[in-house]
Amino acid sequence: MIVLRIDDRRYPSLLAHSPQSPAYLWLQGDPALLSRTAVAVVGSRAATQLGLRMAEEIGAGLAREGVVVVSGCARGIDAAAHRAALAVGGVTVGVLAGGLDVGAPPSNRGLAARIASEGCLVSEHPAGVAPLPYLFPLRNRIIAGLARVTVVVEAARKSGALSTAHHANMAGREVLAVPGHPLLHNSGGVNGLLRDGARPATSVEDVIEVLVGLPPLEDLPPWSPGLGPADEEPAEPGTPLGRRLLVALGRMPQPAETLAAMVDAPLPAVLATLTELELLGAIRTYPGQRFGRVVMKRAAAG
Repeated sequence: MIVLRIDDRRYPSLLAHSPQSPAYLWLQGDPALLSRTAVAVVGSRAATQLGLRMAEEIGAGLAREGVVVVSGCARGIDAAAHRAALAVGGVTVGVLAGGLDVGAPPSNRGLAARIASEGCLVSEHPAGVAPLPYLFPLRNRIIAGLARVTVVVEAARKSGALSTAHHANMAGREVLAVPGHPLLHNSGGVNGLLRDGARPATSVEDVIEVLVGLPPLEDLPPWSPGLGPADEEPAEPGTPLGRRLLVALGRMPQPAETLAAMVDAPLPAVLATLTELELLGAIRTYPGQRFGRVVMKRAAAG
């Protein structure tokens, strides 16, 4: 297992350029794949046969062109895209909502193991963190952040895949959607994306056409890790463990179990220090028992 901190030279620069990029990534597989040109292929867990076939054609077609296929290792569209990429000898990246050992659904544990062996399996959480419902939207921002383009194959009006498309839009990435029949339950979300300006994807050629029109990855502006805007600074804790926890928090709230693994400290000590930090006003508690930093404005000069 590999752990990448956001200031590690191997941390994917495209993800670092995304809003709310995670402070740490846990990996199994080849970290270099995270810095290659990638397309996210996402969609419904309850996919139709036509939807699965479309995901397979897009996943396989991209992989044949040397593009890394990124998805969430979930049932349905995600799994179809992953498997299709592997079937043609391509590479794929699976992003999990929980720890690498428990994040994949039981039906896809074998697929996750193969991705770890032949591609790369990714999580922002250490081993043992269960994939609780509130972690899936957070997972989706990583899927979108690793990809130049996000393709939504099937999605109902309240599908989680729309969260991935939202994060892609927030990061300034291209979003494509496969048009769906208006009477199908999995079409409301994708047709809504098209209505709101997403480009249609009727074949893998549509995706590749958009991809080749983008500037090279090398043209991204230089990036260096920072803890906040230039006019902000974190509140200062009084203990070494408190300072380590503030650094570990990075840009996103994290569960206490994840923070304990990040700073290599016992969970009871971490919980006690988090309580002290909250009393100091340095952090706050977010829904799902996640902890996030509070930044303080510097006083204006003069």
